[in-house]
Amino acid sequence: MYYTDNEKKKPYVITYTELFFTFLVFTAVLIVLYPKDMLKEQILAESSNYDLSMLYLKNLLAHSPEDETLMIVLAKQSLRSGKKDLSLRLLQLLIQSQNDTTRKEATLLSYELEKENFFYYQGIGERENKNKTLDKLENLFQTIYIQKMFKDIDYWYKEAIFLNNKEAIHLLLSKKIENEPSNMSLLKEKYYLEKSLKHLSHTLQTLKRLRRLDTENKEKWILAEYYTYIEMNRDLEAEKLLKMHVKSSPFFTKKLVEFYFTHKKYVEASRIYMQLFKNENSYNKKREYFFKAISILQMSSDINKAAELANKYENYYLSDRDARIKILKLYMAVGRLDLAQELSIKIIDRGFK
Repeated sequence: MYYTDNEKKKPYVITYTELFFTFLVFTAVLIVLYPKDMLKEQILAESSNYDLSMLYLKNLLAHSPEDETLMIVLAKQSLRSGKKDLSLRLLQLLIQSQNDTTRKEATLLSYELEKENFFYYQGIGERENKNKTLDKLENLFQTIYIQKMFKDIDYWYKEAIFLNNKEAIHLLLSKKIENEPSNMSLLKEKYYLEKSLKHLSHTLQTLKRLRRLDTENKEKWILAEYYTYIEMNRDLEAEKLLKMHVKSSPFFTKKLVEFYFTHKKYVEASRIYMQLFKNENSYNKKREYFFKAISILQMSSDINKAAELANKYENYYLSDRDARIKILKLYMAVGRLDLAQELSIKIIDRGFK
């Protein structure tokens, strides 16, 4: 069959109005035919054409304006496609939601958006906007921290450090240590943080773990634990800790003497020196400890105890001229002339000068 030019069929061109109408019809059909959850999954899976997904979602929301989960999806797609204003408007509504899940997701997305804004303003040197955005980030993070919205502990730990939120750092650090209980670096970091925060009870627990695990620096952690007890006015526990380690370290013996001296427990301090005296073999060291024990007792309320201790061991020092003189002077100083006379007779009888 032949056609004239006028009879030839012209190609049909669809108008924009017809295209948009077709899209609306297609959207309506999808809404009817597909469950919403399936549609949301398909939209979220879309990674190549966010504008198309957003257009579809807007139309979907027109039919279900109260569906907050759809608004969350639209906020995510808007954020991914760079349309931050739309995402921000949606999130400002959703963050007020009565639904816990919706509010949580909106808060986390808002944090992500504001973090991008912060680095954008930092990059272009807009200090005022950067500082305003930092305030928003801090407020959002505080909500996330208080309401325990975080799942990825490592990520939010870094964010806590970024915002210098020490309370949150401590909480998240503790959670990291739960997964790595023998991680020395984390434990040390936790100790120094707790010390700066004055979390003294937590500090003690961390120090006890450190002195068990870090055997090379055990003395350091014991001393830190001791000073923590002192700071907490828990003197009995501080004393008990030092006494536990006196036998293993001369250093802690000296610290225990210092403790007694500071607390005016002169008799107890003198006993420590006399214990050292008994355990020592060197004559010179024994004499040093002995006279330190006497010297401390002279500060006590009963100075006669110093004379009694000297009298008990004076025979040990009869042949030591300097020691004899010190003991005689002690007797005279405390008014024990009877003891001074007895010692003088002993010295004469044995021919000492």
